[in-house]
Amino acid sequence: MDKPNKPMDKMMDKPNKETPDHNAQIEKELNFSDGVIEKIAGQTVHDIDGVLELSGGMMSQLADRFRDEADPTKGVDADIDDQEVTIELDAILEYGKSAPDIFEQTTDQIAKSVHKMTGLNVTKIKMNVSDLLTKKEWAAKQEAGKKDNKDNE
Repeated sequence: MDKPNKPMDKMMDKPNKETPDHNAQIEKELNFSDGVIEKIAGQTVHDIDGVLELSGGMMSQLADRFRDEADPTKGVDADIDDQEVTIELDAILEYGKSAPDIFEQTTDQIAKSVHKMTGLNVTKIKMNVSDLLTKKEWAAKQEAGKKDNKDNE
């Protein structure tokens, strides 16, 4: 008859005195560029009902003429200062929807997403509403923009 083996958890409980705790000796620092925060905020806002578009200024619009893909940081400006994040958004909202409700949902979702992905705290979010459009008006604007891009190629 075989002797019963020692349970594995009993053997694993004993600390290995030969292996030092490397984590105690490592100096750690995790940093994020403003662009990372801008991307998180832009992607998060993309899924919020009532936000039709984040729109950049004139330089952003000029740069868009030369891009094939949508830029998730367009219309988003972020600043990180000592683990605190400030975000400014330039948005086009859907006509007929409550801007204060959209803004509340936007701030909640951005703060959660940024904290979850980076551990940073969002301390200020500012939203500048540049236009209110119906979905039909917005779709027509999108089509006109695509046509302009093809004409400029």
